[in-house]
Amino acid sequence: MKKERLTAANYHSIEMNNRYWSASLLKSFLECPARALAELSGEYERQKSDALLIGSYVDAAFESKKAFAAFRSEHPEIFKKDGSLKAEYARADAMIARAKSDKLFMDYMKGRHQVIKTATLWGVPFKAKFDVLKDRGAGEHRIVDLKTVKDLSPVYKPGMGKVDFATAWNWPLQMALYQKIEGHNLPCYLAVITKQDPPDITVVRIPQARLDAEIDFIGTRIEMFKAMKAGVLEADRCGNCAYCRSSHKLSEPVALDYYEMIGGGDE
Repeated sequence: MKKERLTAANYHSIEMNNRYWSASLLKSFLECPARALAELSGEYERQKSDALLIGSYVDAAFESKKAFAAFRSEHPEIFKKDGSLKAEYARADAMIARAKSDKLFMDYMKGRHQVIKTATLWGVPFKAKFDVLKDRGAGEHRIVDLKTVKDLSPVYKPGMGKVDFATAWNWPLQMALYQKIEGHNLPCYLAVITKQDPPDITVVRIPQARLDAEIDFIGTRIEMFKAMKAGVLEADRCGNCAYCRSSHKLSEPVALDYYEMIGGGDE
């Protein structure tokens, strides 16, 4: 039987997530391999957050008028009973307007939007959906990913301390994979809009040395993750995420010393 083709409609389906590796899957394995496998099997599904939906709303606004209208039509939950936008989406409209008012920001949004590409890396198929791929015409060819953040301040990450917002969300790793999948070593940028009132904006270029380092890092992990996905190795549990908490099974009492040692958490 002929395999179903990867499209925008099925890009996020369980079938395609199992067939292809992606930046999202790699980041999920880095956070909690057990949860990553539970999501691939359909056993567990993370709750859709407002932040994720707001990000998709902003993405659609920059993709095209048609895509934006379709998104608003397909998501009635973003509206109040009187037909007006809920506060967080009205704020998203302000974010969109702020970005569209800046010439340089909009220059970096020029190109083909939501382009799907695949490639074989480390012996397995990968997929990627590019927010903006400028690979035609005059001027610098590049890869741009549109991001929304609370603000541009450093973010505290357990075990790492305060890091820049891009590192906190593993965006350099994501962009390194995009560059590898695209195959032409195009420069990689983040076009970022904050959720502040009023919003701030920035365009960030990720140095090639950082992209190369991220690819090297993936190379040190991918064989282990492939073995976990294939069932050859038992998937590690992070012990902290919602999946680990919901699936935690007790085997024996724990000594109080254990909780004294870990200090009761991150707070």
